[in-house]
Amino acid sequence: MNRIIIKGLKIFGNHGVHDFEKINGQNFYVDTIVDTTKLEGYESDKLKETISYSDIIKVIKKTFTEKSYNLIERVAEKISENIFNNFKEVLSLEVTVKKPQAPIKEDVEYVAVKIKRTRKEEKSDKSYFIFGK
Repeated sequence: MNRIIIKGLKIFGNHGVHDFEKINGQNFYVDTIVDTTKLEGYESDKLKETISYSDIIKVIKKTFTEKSYNLIERVAEKISENIFNNFKEVLSLEVTVKKPQAPIKEDVEYVAVKIKRTRKEEKSDKSYFIFGK
Protein backbone atom coordinates (compact mmCIF):
# COMPACT_ATOMS: atom_id res chain seq x y z
CA MET A 1 0.00 0.00 0.00
CA ASN A 2 1.14 3.53 -0.75
CA ARG A 3 0.22 6.73 1.02
CA ILE A 4 -0.34 10.34 -0.03
CA ILE A 5 -0.28 12.83 2.84
CA ILE A 6 -1.56 16.41 2.76
CA LYS A 7 -1.05 18.37 5.98
CA GLY A 8 -2.36 21.77 7.03
CA LEU A 9 -4.37 22.69 3.94
CA LYS A 10 -5.78 26.11 4.86
CA ILE A 11 -9.29 26.72 3.54
CA PHE A 12 -11.72 29.55 4.29
CA GLY A 13 -15.21 28.22 4.91
CA ASN A 14 -18.62 29.07 6.34
CA HIS A 15 -19.27 26.06 8.55
CA GLY A 16 -20.76 26.13 12.03
CA VAL A 17 -24.00 26.04 13.94
CA HIS A 18 -24.08 29.78 14.60
CA ASP A 19 -25.36 32.28 12.05
CA PHE A 20 -22.25 34.47 12.43
CA GLU A 21 -20.07 31.49 11.45
CA LYS A 22 -22.08 30.97 8.28
CA ILE A 23 -22.07 34.69 7.45
CA ASN A 24 -18.52 35.71 8.39
CA GLY A 25 -16.71 32.42 7.83
CA GLN A 26 -13.29 31.50 9.16
CA ASN A 27 -10.14 29.57 8.34
CA PHE A 28 -10.05 25.81 8.77
CA TYR A 29 -7.19 23.36 8.29
CA VAL A 30 -7.56 19.96 6.66
CA ASP A 31 -5.16 17.03 6.94
CA THR A 32 -5.69 14.06 4.64
CA ILE A 33 -3.98 10.69 4.40
CA VAL A 34 -4.92 8.65 1.33
CA ASP A 35 -3.98 4.98 1.00
CA THR A 36 -3.83 3.72 -2.56
CA THR A 37 -2.36 1.02 -4.74
CA LYS A 38 -1.69 3.49 -7.57
CA LEU A 39 1.72 5.05 -7.04
CA GLU A 40 3.74 3.47 -9.84
CA GLY A 41 5.08 6.94 -10.57
CA TYR A 42 7.92 6.27 -8.15
CA GLU A 43 9.42 4.02 -10.83
CA SER A 44 8.26 5.68 -14.04
CA ASP A 45 8.36 9.32 -12.87
CA LYS A 46 5.08 9.90 -14.76
CA LEU A 47 2.20 11.81 -13.19
CA LYS A 48 -0.40 9.67 -14.95
CA GLU A 49 0.82 6.67 -12.92
CA THR A 50 -0.03 8.17 -9.57
CA ILE A 51 -2.83 10.15 -7.96
CA SER A 52 -1.92 13.82 -8.11
CA TYR A 53 -2.01 15.44 -4.69
CA SER A 54 -3.01 18.60 -6.54
CA ASP A 55 -6.15 16.82 -7.79
CA ILE A 56 -6.94 15.60 -4.27
CA ILE A 57 -6.60 19.17 -2.99
CA LYS A 58 -9.00 20.41 -5.68
CA VAL A 59 -11.62 17.88 -4.52
CA ILE A 60 -11.13 18.86 -0.87
CA LYS A 61 -11.41 22.60 -1.61
CA LYS A 62 -14.47 22.17 -3.83
CA THR A 63 -16.20 20.03 -1.22
CA PHE A 64 -15.29 22.46 1.54
CA THR A 65 -16.55 25.57 -0.22
CA GLU A 66 -19.54 24.41 -2.29
CA LYS A 67 -21.91 24.13 0.68
CA SER A 68 -22.13 25.31 4.28
CA TYR A 69 -22.50 22.64 6.97
CA ASN A 70 -23.35 22.92 10.65
CA LEU A 71 -20.81 20.34 11.79
CA ILE A 72 -17.19 19.77 10.85
CA GLU A 73 -18.04 16.07 11.21
CA ARG A 74 -20.27 16.42 8.15
CA VAL A 75 -17.61 18.34 6.24
CA ALA A 76 -15.08 15.56 6.90
CA GLU A 77 -17.58 12.92 5.78
CA LYS A 78 -18.37 14.75 2.52
CA ILE A 79 -14.64 15.14 1.80
CA SER A 80 -14.15 11.38 2.24
CA GLU A 81 -17.15 10.57 0.02
CA ASN A 82 -15.90 12.85 -2.75
CA ILE A 83 -12.35 11.52 -2.64
CA PHE A 84 -13.68 7.95 -2.95
CA ASN A 85 -15.97 9.01 -5.80
CA ASN A 86 -13.20 10.80 -7.72
CA PHE A 87 -10.33 8.37 -7.20
CA LYS A 88 -11.26 4.72 -7.68
CA GLU A 89 -7.74 3.59 -6.66
CA VAL A 90 -8.18 4.94 -3.11
CA LEU A 91 -8.46 2.05 -0.66
CA SER A 92 -8.82 3.99 2.58
CA LEU A 93 -8.35 7.47 3.92
CA GLU A 94 -8.20 9.62 6.99
CA VAL A 95 -9.53 13.18 7.08
CA THR A 96 -8.98 15.66 9.90
CA VAL A 97 -10.81 19.00 9.91
CA LYS A 98 -9.38 21.55 12.38
CA LYS A 99 -11.31 24.61 13.50
CA PRO A 100 -8.90 26.99 15.25
CA GLN A 101 -11.46 29.77 15.80
CA ALA A 102 -14.23 27.64 17.29
CA PRO A 103 -16.66 29.86 19.22
CA ILE A 104 -15.92 28.49 22.67
CA LYS A 105 -14.78 30.25 25.84
CA GLU A 106 -11.84 27.94 26.54
CA ASP A 107 -8.37 28.77 25.27
CA VAL A 108 -7.50 25.98 22.82
CA GLU A 109 -5.23 25.81 19.81
CA TYR A 110 -8.05 24.24 17.80
CA VAL A 111 -10.86 21.73 17.91
CA ALA A 112 -10.91 18.97 15.32
CA VAL A 113 -12.70 15.94 13.98
CA LYS A 114 -10.81 12.98 12.52
CA ILE A 115 -12.50 10.23 10.54
CA LYS A 116 -11.11 7.07 8.95
CA ARG A 117 -12.89 5.34 6.10
CA THR A 118 -12.19 2.20 4.05
CA ARG A 119 -13.67 1.35 0.69
CA LYS A 120 -15.84 -1.77 0.66
CA GLU A 121 -15.40 -4.43 -1.99
CA GLU A 122 -19.04 -4.30 -3.04
CA LYS A 123 -20.36 -0.97 -4.20
CA SER A 124 -23.92 0.19 -3.75
CA ASP A 125 -25.59 3.50 -3.00
CA LYS A 126 -23.82 5.21 -0.10
CA SER A 127 -22.23 1.97 1.14
CA TYR A 128 -18.82 2.15 -0.49
CA PHE A 129 -17.08 2.87 2.79
CA ILE A 130 -17.18 1.59 6.32
CA PHE A 131 -16.37 3.30 9.58
CA GLY A 132 -12.77 2.86 10.64
CA LYS A 133 -11.35 2.43 14.10
